[in-house]
Amino acid sequence: MYTTVTFPGICIAWGLIVMAMIYTVGHISGAHFNPAVTITFTALRTFPVKEAPLYIVAQLVGATFGSGVLYLLLNPKPEQFYGTTPVGSDIQSFVLEIIISFLLMFVISGASADTRAIGELGGLAVGATILIACLAAGPISGASMNPARSIGPAIVMHNYKALWAYIFGPVIGMLAGGFTYKLIKFTDKPSQDLIAEAVGTFFIMFIGCGSIVGNMMHSTVTFPGICTAWGLVVTAMVYAVAHISGAHFNPAVTITFTALGKFPLKEAPLYILSQLVGAIFGSGVLYLLLNPKPEQFYGTIPVGSVIQSFVLEIIISFLLMFVISGAFADTRAIGELGGIAIGATILLSCLTAGPISGASMNPARSIGPAIIMHNYKALWAYIFGPVIGMLAGGFTYKLIKFSDNPSQDVTKNSTFLKNI
Repeated sequence: MYTTVTFPGICIAWGLIVMAMIYTVGHISGAHFNPAVTITFTALRTFPVKEAPLYIVAQLVGATFGSGVLYLLLNPKPEQFYGTTPVGSDIQSFVLEIIISFLLMFVISGASADTRAIGELGGLAVGATILIACLAAGPISGASMNPARSIGPAIVMHNYKALWAYIFGPVIGMLAGGFTYKLIKFTDKPSQDLIAEAVGTFFIMFIGCGSIVGNMMHSTVTFPGICTAWGLVVTAMVYAVAHISGAHFNPAVTITFTALGKFPLKEAPLYILSQLVGAIFGSGVLYLLLNPKPEQFYGTIPVGSVIQSFVLEIIISFLLMFVISGAFADTRAIGELGGIAIGATILLSCLTAGPISGASMNPARSIGPAIIMHNYKALWAYIFGPVIGMLAGGFTYKLIKFSDNPSQDVTKNSTFLKNI
């Protein structure tokens, strides 16, 4: 009909409508909207078994009526099917649906259902997760994550191609995601922290790099879409596990917090190892699933000179650590919004530096794809650049924080901070 919305716009629509509905009726029904979510909460014994069938029927009725009204209103042609069908193989889409549904349920469990989390921002984290899953997996599987989302259009438009993948994939993925989070939640420290760091880094890599590969294969995600995926996946994972592990996901962050005396030295090596394992596994699973060509490398390599990228990585890593220190780690700040500030910083750094250096800011983000795809070009710049930049950013913030310079008071009295 029209070609104005663009693929990133479609992903934004999916993410924001779920977020809006969560904040609208979450306090009434729990805002499942998804048979796989209801099945998982029932299996986890956090939802009554006797109510589950009616919830699922209500979700399917809503999805079918919504799809039907849309069909009657716009009368799309058969080739304008608005359900979900695989672009690649059925098995590829099935596995992809399992993975992104795992991620969604993991975020729901951590950011929305865990009483230790910032529950008020759970809807934002869930909406962001749907948006980024759509950006990363949408070009390949359609990014359903919800049997009702696929069943409704299938019934209305009589297109049942590979529907099984969109029914069983989300259910399997969400059950796995829900029980994995439960395992982490009730595991003793430090194993609890290490698993959370590994899982978080895995999904940051899978979604961020997946958006890159999806764009190279199908040219739909766009560069701003890739940047959005990187920023929002970090925001989602921060709200999912920050209350468990601190949500480092980055060896340079762990090194900086250790150097600042904010993190135990004896735990740092295992944290870094967990992050590297998560990054390598995330890169590896993506490679096995999508089988990109050598020229579709989803790591980081300089577009200009190596030194230029090295300096750029130092600068943007300085910025990221400065924001982490001020918006997230400083007890005087509005800590609940720290995840948004961090994700926004990554997104903006990607927009600014991505075309030149790739905007790594994270040694694990560069090491994982380098190992999997055997491309080590200028890897040193993406290891030492972020470490140097974050150490500088962290110590600069510490210097400002403990400075007796009266300019701090002048700044505070001239900004919104005077109201805090």
